[in-house]
Amino acid sequence: MSVPPNDSLMISGIFLAGFAQSCVNLNIVAGQRATRLLANYEFGAWYPYGQFRELQVNFFEAYSNGAPILERVGIEMMRAWYHFGPGKDIVKTGVDFLHFQTGSQGYASVVKGPVHEVGSFVLEDVNSERGYARILSTTPFDRDMERGVLIGGMSAPGDLDFVDVTYDRASNCYIVEFH
Repeated sequence: MSVPPNDSLMISGIFLAGFAQSCVNLNIVAGQRATRLLANYEFGAWYPYGQFRELQVNFFEAYSNGAPILERVGIEMMRAWYHFGPGKDIVKTGVDFLHFQTGSQGYASVVKGPVHEVGSFVLEDVNSERGYARILSTTPFDRDMERGVLIGGMSAPGDLDFVDVTYDRASNCYIVEFH
């Protein structure tokens, strides 16, 4: 994961609020700290990517292995997006989520800035009959959290019994198996 050199990469307030709320829901942060944190983000505003990185560091500095927690946060974010946000109106199946998230409406709706900093989240291959997909990610986001986003978003509609996502560092690709 690379950190952009300046504040030209911007993150949607809805993304930051979703991340923060997921941390509260999972009891990663609680009490007055949670209340202060949730009051910091306006859904319609845009924030520098560095502010998101700082938020992540503050949450996970106490954990020696934050990977499973970040994955769980990604899952929780997408479940909330689907059940309490616009998700049900946008996607009807797990495969619909793949197309949405990797298309211009998903990732691009919460990140903006210079192309070389925004990166991409592209569906390279999908075979619904085989239950296979391959997604290329060149985003600056944590790969464990992205894995959770994929698992949570594909699982939320309830049409799939199984979703597994692995990340191949050599190719920058997620391999998704689903049934």
